[in-house]
Amino acid sequence: MDEFTSAPSLVQARGAVAFWDIGDGTPVLVLHGFPDAPIGMAPLVERLVKAGYRAIVPALPGYAPSGPVDSYQSAAVARDMVDVLDALKLEQVLVVGHDWGGCVALDLGANHADRVSRVVSLAIPHPDGFAARRRDLQEQKTAAYAWILAYSSGAAKLAADPDWLDQLHEEWSPGLRRLEWSTVKEILQRPGVGEAVHGWYRDDFEAMTATGDVLVPTLMLHGGDDGCIRPACFRGFERRFPAGLELEQVDGVGHWLHIEQPDAIAARIVHFFSAA
Repeated sequence: MDEFTSAPSLVQARGAVAFWDIGDGTPVLVLHGFPDAPIGMAPLVERLVKAGYRAIVPALPGYAPSGPVDSYQSAAVARDMVDVLDALKLEQVLVVGHDWGGCVALDLGANHADRVSRVVSLAIPHPDGFAARRRDLQEQKTAAYAWILAYSSGAAKLAADPDWLDQLHEEWSPGLRRLEWSTVKEILQRPGVGEAVHGWYRDDFEAMTATGDVLVPTLMLHGGDDGCIRPACFRGFERRFPAGLELEQVDGVGHWLHIEQPDAIAARIVHFFSAA
């Protein structure tokens, strides 16, 4: 989308948060993950805007052009997103997040339920789902990249390595080709971003608190062929969603399901939002 080539707006939270404000209508906070950037959410944003929504798309803290912060724990980043809503004078929004953005979206639904009406999580379970990674060897193998990014002395350099990012992308969504991928990699190679990615993973492992019950209706979609977070992690946490959870596996797609099946995924999200 051309909108992502224009200069973003800035809000001062714990650090500077850059965001793009696209379209008109009911506001939706759209949160990207790793390895990604706001432009990586463009296929979904385009469809949301066409459906009559207003998309507010921040660069997560530490991802250029947003500035670094002292903690990348999801709870702290969720408060940064509330600062963005406050600056825009938005009392309540819908929210959809992919990967790390999904973690933040779930935290918003748990700890800031007065500010979000519905949550969509793409490719991310409730943290309770990651219990599978503590007891299943295959899941431990799948999660090895996260431990490396959290604790390796070369984590920041690795997170910005374009060849390694290509390998990660292929492993998580085999065969996926997308136009914005070269731009995403360029953003991840900017000064300080690799260090921020390292901080996201380190702070997640060392978080003192975890996401509790999500207090708003939630739609959770994940790919059956996701090489990052496998289907085994998407079970055993239903009790964490007292307001209702719609949990669906999308077969034939990997980690970036909203790009691999953009029309179908966007339509499912719009249907969920329209019930608000």
